[in-house]
Amino acid sequence: MTTDPPAPGRVLLLAGCFADAAPSIGLAVALAARMRASIEAVLALDARAEGAALVPFGRPRGAPPPALSRESLTLSYAADARAFRLRLDKAAAGASLRWSFRTESGLLPDLALGMWQPGDAVIFGHRRFLALRGPVVSLGGDQDGSASRLAGDLARALGLRARVLPAETPPAQLDALAASALVLPRSFQTDRRLLAALIEAARCPVLLGPAE
Repeated sequence: MTTDPPAPGRVLLLAGCFADAAPSIGLAVALAARMRASIEAVLALDARAEGAALVPFGRPRGAPPPALSRESLTLSYAADARAFRLRLDKAAAGASLRWSFRTESGLLPDLALGMWQPGDAVIFGHRRFLALRGPVVSLGGDQDGSASRLAGDLARALGLRARVLPAETPPAQLDALAASALVLPRSFQTDRRLLAALIEAARCPVLLGPAE
């Protein structure tokens, strides 16, 4: 009796705009090559931005500036989607990796955790990557040490330092590290509020590695 081999995992790359996605595409390619996985990319439109586009332009004196119009938001989103798809196509082709791309509406942690399957890794794109060549930081807390090992592997591949911090490190302390990437234990996926806070505070790509 034979059994089929397990399906390969995916690298899920999610970002809210092309400016956030672009610095993370190379990281996604490096991780997918390490995992022998495909890349599944999502450009996420925050529903709150869509709501803001409905705010009328007429406003009382002293009120905040008007939001983008719905038409401007749609055009900007379409341009980001084209740029994201083209950059990913070029990067994945250079590494002979399979990839897919789509657009969704929702918050990054919610979308990622809804897509995640065993064996997947997740990257949340967030601007800074290699601009300051800071360390690849991992937060402790996984009993098998998979997050710190992944951080070490990526740091060596990218010629960077690796640094391990306690799992309880407050999000506010992460920005001062100027990290190139932040690797979190898989256990962090269950706390969406903390995950969102870490993504915002780190100001760099945030990874949830595959279970080992």
